[in-house]
Amino acid sequence: MRLRIFKFGNGQLPVSFALIILIGALLLRLPGMLKSGTLSCIDALFTSCSAVCLNGLAVVPTAEFSFPGQLLLLLLIQVGCFGILSLSAMVLLMLGRGLSFSNTLVMYNLNDRFSLRCTESMIRTIAVYTFLSEAAGFLLMLPGFLWNGFGWKSLWYALFYSVGSFCNSGMGPLPGGMAQAGRYVQAVSMVLIVLGGLGIYVIYDLLEMVRDRNHRMRLHSRIVLWTSGILLVCGAAVLWLAGQGPGTPKLGGFDAMFLSVSSRTAGYSTLDVGGLPPPCIIIVIALMFIGGSPGSAAGGIKTSTAAVVFAALISSFKGDGEVLISRRSIAWRSVLRAFTITVIFLLLALFGALMLNAFSPALDGLPSAFEVVSALSGTGLSTGNSTRLLTPGCRVLIAVFMFIGRVGPLSIIVFFVGREKPGHLRYPEERVIVS
Repeated sequence: MRLRIFKFGNGQLPVSFALIILIGALLLRLPGMLKSGTLSCIDALFTSCSAVCLNGLAVVPTAEFSFPGQLLLLLLIQVGCFGILSLSAMVLLMLGRGLSFSNTLVMYNLNDRFSLRCTESMIRTIAVYTFLSEAAGFLLMLPGFLWNGFGWKSLWYALFYSVGSFCNSGMGPLPGGMAQAGRYVQAVSMVLIVLGGLGIYVIYDLLEMVRDRNHRMRLHSRIVLWTSGILLVCGAAVLWLAGQGPGTPKLGGFDAMFLSVSSRTAGYSTLDVGGLPPPCIIIVIALMFIGGSPGSAAGGIKTSTAAVVFAALISSFKGDGEVLISRRSIAWRSVLRAFTITVIFLLLALFGALMLNAFSPALDGLPSAFEVVSALSGTGLSTGNSTRLLTPGCRVLIAVFMFIGRVGPLSIIVFFVGREKPGHLRYPEERVIVS
């Protein structure tokens, strides 16, 4: 008899990710995964969780892993990008069996803005879009690594960073990280990060517009595209201005743009984030908190969530009785979901920062908040070597936050959708004094 927790996918998502993380940790413990020595149990669990949850925070640099270890990390990143449910669905589709009705419901519950009939088509789009983007990224990155003199290793570096950039993982086998890859590779990486962070719902919508000229872009897609563009441009401009203060190294325009793109969950960096002035660190924390878009490899509260919260605040200041975006009224259940996710993330970030500040003497104040938000948002950026300075207990705590940040928002949406029921009774309305 099936457990109730698995009804309509309420528990399949977190359990599936937890199993993959556990299997990955066990495999990382095998001899030969590191160039020298073996990982401890906690470090193996932390690394596996970081790879599957597309985070990138590391206590052991990827460059210190042997080729089998790096290959395993790349596979964990790819599986984490698809998500175990999408991966299973694609395998069934490739075998020609299609999706069962229950599995289609699981996928549909993760996205209640598209009809059931287009769910299978969307999953096919996930596979094609992901592999084509990663293949194009590999072909474009390869000349860049060759020009920089990496020889035959260029093939592996191009493959790893292509997958890592699209999946927003933040991991890479190059000693010194993305800063050593050169501007051309960094530019290609930025494009892949944006493509991986837009979300499959937007891509599917854009493809529908190409197939059918009468198809009108959904409001969700317009919100995501506008919000993403504003965050990228304004984030880069504000970071550049904040990085021109006296007493600190000047932040260049390209580095500001790359940091604006990468801080929204990719985790790659062209400079030492720990060397940035406090205003830049605070801006990066805000960008990490927002993250990417629904249905993407990115984390955070998501761009559409931030847009709905911002629109609700504007409507409240204007005295409107409903939340409007682009002359469309947003359903109150969507507004409540947006505020619920935002408040939960804020509370988790506050709790995590307090715990790190109390139990990890090496971190205090801003670095603690940065580390927790980086874990929750799936970004993987770190101020210097702060992740490696964590105590074993704090490493477990950060791993838990990485897991929550990856599966939490989806699980919340599935939970809400599963509990929705038509209302047959309306209670009398009464005002409450809130100020």
